[in-house]
Amino acid sequence: MHRYIVLSVVGSIYYALCAYALSLFDIGSLGTALVLFGFPAYLLAHYSAAPTSVIVSIATFGTGLALLLEGIAHVYGIWYFVGVEELRLFGIIPLEVIVVSVVQTLFLTLLYELVFDDGEYSEAPARHRYLAFLVFAVGTLSLFVFHAYVLKFMFFSHSYLWIVGILLGASLATLATLRSLSFVFWDKLALFSVLSFVPLFVSLTVAVANTHKVFAHTGDYLMTFTLFGTTVPLEELLLILSFPVFIATFYELYLDDGKILK
Repeated sequence: MHRYIVLSVVGSIYYALCAYALSLFDIGSLGTALVLFGFPAYLLAHYSAAPTSVIVSIATFGTGLALLLEGIAHVYGIWYFVGVEELRLFGIIPLEVIVVSVVQTLFLTLLYELVFDDGEYSEAPARHRYLAFLVFAVGTLSLFVFHAYVLKFMFFSHSYLWIVGILLGASLATLATLRSLSFVFWDKLALFSVLSFVPLFVSLTVAVANTHKVFAHTGDYLMTFTLFGTTVPLEELLLILSFPVFIATFYELYLDDGKILK
């Protein structure tokens, strides 16, 4: 328990300083992500000696997540990232946002493994299941293309809740298929989600303060609150809490050894 406390204190100080500095000096969404997630991810990977195959697999998984979340968001106008306008996938998703999502996924996965799991990577499954994550990335890209070009005139009400539901629903449905599931995993999953909330919320705060992220369909949100004079949907907080749950669940099942689940 003491490492959770130490990490929480050190992390809170680091992210408080980062939030203050990044609000004064706008270095863009990519630069912000490297400070908030890239540098800590590098330290975690170096300290835990994460194998290259694991890093590559996680990065591929993060790419699929970026295509899924950012694709749905930009097609339906749930939110927009203000990035490099000339560099957009299919003219819709800023490429730097995909990098931002990959960096976030790397950080959260390494944090989960080092702090909440045993810190031992399963390199062999990483090599074997790299193809599975690649299929996931290609599948989400196909889904995005389908929505962007086939269903481009169709709008689903409360589509932000669909994103949260996809993440939580996929996680719970996958866990429900297991014959036995350790209560320890549920405890650590909850702690991981709460701890991850701090850097993710700081990222949201900086993005709103520096107009990196803009929320569009305010009338379609469940509830809203004001942050730095900007209307932010309540669903964004739900997404911040469900995102780590999805990452930890699928990492443990499809990339790690799954010991904590038993």
